[in-house]
Amino acid sequence: MVKKIVAVLLILLTGGAWLYLDYQNKQEQIAAAEMRKAMDQMRAQAQARAAAKAKFEAQLLSDLTACKATADKGKEDFLTAHQQPVKRKPGQFTIPQADIDEAAKTQEAANSACQLTYDTHLKSGS
Repeated sequence: MVKKIVAVLLILLTGGAWLYLDYQNKQEQIAAAEMRKAMDQMRAQAQARAAAKAKFEAQLLSDLTACKATADKGKEDFLTAHQQPVKRKPGQFTIPQADIDEAAKTQEAANSACQLTYDTHLKSGS
């Protein structure tokens, strides 16, 4: 009789332990699923930030290229405006060295301003 009682108690304890371990396992699975979900959300946010940063840097680089192109165009326009015809050679022009130097300085200053603007925007992030 004692053996039967002990056997029933052991069965009840084993069943209770199994139910408790099953409950703990389900809680761990729920926690793991929540962690995966949070990790997926963080990964998506990181990818979105990286894409936004890449788009921002591409826009800044595009603006820098356009600014430098405008500086080059300004130099070419300045040199074209200061062309002087060569005597006895129709259709040929010369540009005084002083004007060439001035155009180069102006272009260099414009390119420096473009680069400074690019660097400032890149550092500030706006």
